[in-house]
Amino acid sequence: MDLLSIVLVIVYLMLTGYLGYLGYQRTKTAADYLVAGRSANPIVMALSYGATFISTSAIVGFGGAAASLGMGVLWLTVLNIGVGIFVAFVFLGNPTRRMGHHLDAHTFP
Repeated sequence: MDLLSIVLVIVYLMLTGYLGYLGYQRTKTAADYLVAGRSANPIVMALSYGATFISTSAIVGFGGAAASLGMGVLWLTVLNIGVGIFVAFVFLGNPTRRMGHHLDAHTFP
């Protein structure tokens, strides 16, 4: 590796370590760690959910289905992601949040 690559890796590791330290300082309870102390911006939460949902269903599930059933199955990915996220946020978002607050839930089983 050349010097620039080594410097970039070291800077990246230092930045990652610093951000981890900041997170450690701000995390006092399990709720702080698991649900950001219930104070995260809804847009950040939506993007986090979307990234998790899309990566698991689109990459793992539908990739395997397309390998065994054919590439036509990939259209299900588009429908699943588009319709699934829409339904999850529009119809289930508020009831799920209220239930989580009422039960003091940190994660879904």
